[in-house]
Amino acid sequence: MEFGKHLGKGIWGLADKLLPVVYGLAYVLLVIRVLPEEEFGYFVLVQEIFLIITGLATALALQPLLKFAAEESCDMRGSVSAAVHMSAAFYLVSSIAIVVFSSEISMLLRSPGLAPLLFYLPMMFLAAFIRNLALILLQSKFMIKEVFWTDAFHFVGTPLLIWLVSRLHFFDSAYDLILINIGSLTASSLVGLVLAKPLLRFQFRPNAHEVVKLWNYGRWVVGGTVSGFAVSKADTFILAALAGPVQVAVYGSVKVFVRVYEMITQVIQMFVLPAASKLLSKGDSRSLKAMVEKATMFSTLGMIPVFLSFLLLASFWVAILYRGRYSDAVPMLQVFALAALAVPTSAVAGNVLMGLGHAKAVFVVGVQMLVVALIAYISLIPFFGGTGAAVGYTMTTYASAFFASWYLRKHIPMKLTEVLRRTNDVIVFVKTRLGF
Repeated sequence: MEFGKHLGKGIWGLADKLLPVVYGLAYVLLVIRVLPEEEFGYFVLVQEIFLIITGLATALALQPLLKFAAEESCDMRGSVSAAVHMSAAFYLVSSIAIVVFSSEISMLLRSPGLAPLLFYLPMMFLAAFIRNLALILLQSKFMIKEVFWTDAFHFVGTPLLIWLVSRLHFFDSAYDLILINIGSLTASSLVGLVLAKPLLRFQFRPNAHEVVKLWNYGRWVVGGTVSGFAVSKADTFILAALAGPVQVAVYGSVKVFVRVYEMITQVIQMFVLPAASKLLSKGDSRSLKAMVEKATMFSTLGMIPVFLSFLLLASFWVAILYRGRYSDAVPMLQVFALAALAVPTSAVAGNVLMGLGHAKAVFVVGVQMLVVALIAYISLIPFFGGTGAAVGYTMTTYASAFFASWYLRKHIPMKLTEVLRRTNDVIVFVKTRLGF
């Protein structure tokens, strides 16, 4: 796989995944600095629940759609219809459960003001529905520029709306922020509808064969996703249950930085998963192995500056962004820095396994991560609070990289020395682009 041939799409892909970083920076300046800590804590909990439900819906129906739509023999109309019906059913059941048990959820998380906010989650699901479908379809055909513009209307639109509402002095609660997100998600869905229209082939009665095909693949992806959320979200909920929304706000203020890791993971997924699926369908095992080695080395080298920045400049970043607030978050950011070097290996190995159709292996990796995460969180958070949660997150990231790589080597004969040799490809790539 020649990465230079995909440089243009790669730049659009990187630009797309920089959008959450821009969003996160604006979020710091316009939200975390402004909202009362309790209100910010409430929004963090609402957002986490929203991300969990949308993530599970994506795992069940849309991620299988991404794999099969990338294959040349895919029945787009049948696959899209099955995915739409499956994800819609999941959102409906989830919405009913959240509304019915809103009071119990609020009590469990020691957040009395959370219950009325949960009633707006079904509106958020509806606003994001077409956006999420469009992004998957565009990604399956490597229409990365269109993915960028669809994402931009949410990740840039939200800060613009926050700024505008703040100018009008109407921004002072989690409720205001939820309504703003509903507006930006709706705009993103409308743009996605226009850009992905040629791919939105839909029939009202789904093909049973396509539903079964997506289900047989998606059930394992859901299992892996549940475990993944236990790693990335359980820390926040356990911290809320033990310490309340104010401590969640402190931890959330530094976990914003982890969006960089999510950005890298999503960039890797954008290219590696459909590429692995396509190379598999062609039977090109040599190119597949080279792609995995190059993707691992390129992305790991790219994370070194992030690692050093978070580790050595943690006090600077917290001080300059929060103006004296959330100083307790500095050691948490330094701990999060250590996870940076494991993120690329975990992301590449996991997405290659998905592209090869080994969703069950990803599920098993997720279960192993879940065990590590729960042991770490339950052992560390009661004694060390947010810092303990950060240590647990970092430990689990390394566990994910180890287990995913171990399973991948069963299908692709990779060695660490062969990955390290790919530094020569990096040097040649850079020299070629700089004209040396």
